[in-house]
Amino acid sequence: MVGLAQASEREVRARPVRQAGAGLNLQTFAAFELRDFRLLWLNNFSYALVQGILRFAFPWLVIETLLERNFFLGAVSFALGVPVLFLALPVGVLSDRWDRRMLLFASQFLVMAACVLTAALIWVDVMDVNMALLMALFAGVGIAIGQPVRQALIPAVVPSHRLMNAITLNSLGQNVSQIGGPALGGAAIAIWGIGGSFALQAALVGLGAFFILPLRIPRHARAAEEPGRSALRVMLSDTREGLRFIAFEHQQIRALFILLLASALVIMGPWMTLLPKIGQSQLGQDAFWASMLFAFMGIGTIVASLILASIPRLRNAGGWFNVTLIIGGSLAVGIGLSESYALTALFMVLSGFNAGFFMNLNLTLIQSHTPGPVMGRVMAVYTLILMGGAPFGGLLAGVGAEWLGAGGWFALCGGAVAAVAAVFLATQPNLRRMHSHPEPPAPAPADAGSG
Repeated sequence: MVGLAQASEREVRARPVRQAGAGLNLQTFAAFELRDFRLLWLNNFSYALVQGILRFAFPWLVIETLLERNFFLGAVSFALGVPVLFLALPVGVLSDRWDRRMLLFASQFLVMAACVLTAALIWVDVMDVNMALLMALFAGVGIAIGQPVRQALIPAVVPSHRLMNAITLNSLGQNVSQIGGPALGGAAIAIWGIGGSFALQAALVGLGAFFILPLRIPRHARAAEEPGRSALRVMLSDTREGLRFIAFEHQQIRALFILLLASALVIMGPWMTLLPKIGQSQLGQDAFWASMLFAFMGIGTIVASLILASIPRLRNAGGWFNVTLIIGGSLAVGIGLSESYALTALFMVLSGFNAGFFMNLNLTLIQSHTPGPVMGRVMAVYTLILMGGAPFGGLLAGVGAEWLGAGGWFALCGGAVAAVAAVFLATQPNLRRMHSHPEPPAPAPADAGSG
């Protein structure tokens, strides 16, 4: 059933693919030639910008106007992120059955409503901790609804030969917005106060909705309705189908998800949790210079994204993906053991550069080899692992750091993920040979009797 509408899912009006030369060429922004991708990119960029501001504004709301306690800082961040654990899979099913444009509008509306209500509650001076947690949860629901749909839409509006370029450009926009979002939120707070910051977010979400209106989303094949089956039974059946595709029907995609989960638990989680501690206790830096380690990483990621976007097609991309995970784990070992700030900063730039290839290759390989009819469910699992795995990895990192110290646990995690990736590189030849997008069909042989 999953292969019925793969071709129609990716039908767009696009110029013919340029011939891939050796190395880089001038096609870095080629996907922007597609009108619908431009609109989707602008919507995703504005949405990611708001997410970046939200992750700064809600903790700042707790610090500035409520209770300055670490527990509530963690609680409001958790409330913002926890809905994805419960909604990602159901939204993935809906994305493969319902109108994706309406799901996008629902996501935009919920986030905008949460921002408007939060600003109003602050301005009328009735905001308290419980209300802040409720508003963060409200906004988190909107984010959880939108994330799998946005990921699934990229291969729907972009032809396969432009997919890696489109994914990388989308990632580039999100990286820039995640760096610029907190800065914009801080500036808004300084000018208009914390309530004005949330009002700005509502305006940005509303602006982003205008890019959805002219967006042409190709129709996707929907499973036939079966009379007598309840909505819950349909939801469970569709979810099992998506999980079965990942776990049993495509060995290479299963391997990609396993490595993504390993990275989320053993690399991303410790980075979120332990890097500030390493900067403070192991490198002897204050809050500013410790936070700059993340900025150094962001610079590397942006550079890598620009380079990868300039490569039309990458042969043996699965093998290169494995290599990036080995390199990333090795760099994490260096970060965990380093006691020099300059050396750690260099490792962070290199880690960001490597991560730019790792994340974009992982998503490109998954999407380019996934049939359209299950794309929403596969992207739901991707979102669940990426956004849900890292917090659990952070929790594990906190326990491990009590045992080995922040740097010691960081280094151990890096070595472990590098070893796992090396095993996959050595034992998964089909994964090594995966290209960034499937081979085009061979031309039909010339008729033997033609002269």
